[in-house]
Amino acid sequence: MGGVEHSTDWYGIVAGWGVASPGWVQAVALVLTDALLLAFIPVAGIVWWRVDRRARAALAILLSGGAAWVLTDPVKDVVRQLRPCRTLPVRTVEHCSEVGVFSFPSGHSAAAAAFAVTVAVLWRRVAAIVAAVAVLEAFLRVYLGVHYPHDVLAGLLFGAVIGAFAAVAAKPGAKRPPAVAETAAVPGR
Repeated sequence: MGGVEHSTDWYGIVAGWGVASPGWVQAVALVLTDALLLAFIPVAGIVWWRVDRRARAALAILLSGGAAWVLTDPVKDVVRQLRPCRTLPVRTVEHCSEVGVFSFPSGHSAAAAAFAVTVAVLWRRVAAIVAAVAVLEAFLRVYLGVHYPHDVLAGLLFGAVIGAFAAVAAKPGAKRPPAVAETAAVPGR
C-alpha cells in the first residue's frame, strides 16, 4: 500500500471524527481554521514590540505567510489534485462547494508554517507555541474534510521553507566589531 493510499485512509479516519463531532465542535473548528491564521497578525506586532523593533521583522512574518498562501495556487494548478471531498463519497464538516477545486498543497497549512517558522526564528521563546498552532491548522484542514494528510504535510514543508527564507532576510546583518583605534595599531605611539 503506497503513501497516497495511507493518506486516504487517514483522511477517512480524521474527517470521520469531524463529521461525528458535536455541532459546536464543528463550528469552533470552522472558525479556528481562519482565526489561527489571522492570529499571526497581532503576533507579528508582539514580535516587533518585544523582540525586534525593526519594521522588516514584522513584515517578514506577515509577508512569509502571505507569500506561502499565494504561492500554493500555482503549485495546485500544476499538480491538479482534486480535493478529497470532491472525489470520495464522504460527508464533510466544511462544504466542498466553499473551497477551491484543487488541494495539493494546503494553502492554510503553508501559511501557518511560514508564519510559525519566521516567528520561531525571530523569537525562539515561542517556537513550541507557534509550531503547535501550525500543526493544529494542518490537522483542522483534514478534520474539516477539505485536505488529505499529504496535502497538509506538503503545505507545512512548503511554508516552512518560505518562513526560513523570510526569517533569514529579517535577521539583522552581522555586526561589525568596533574599530580599533589607529593609534593602538601603530607601534611606538
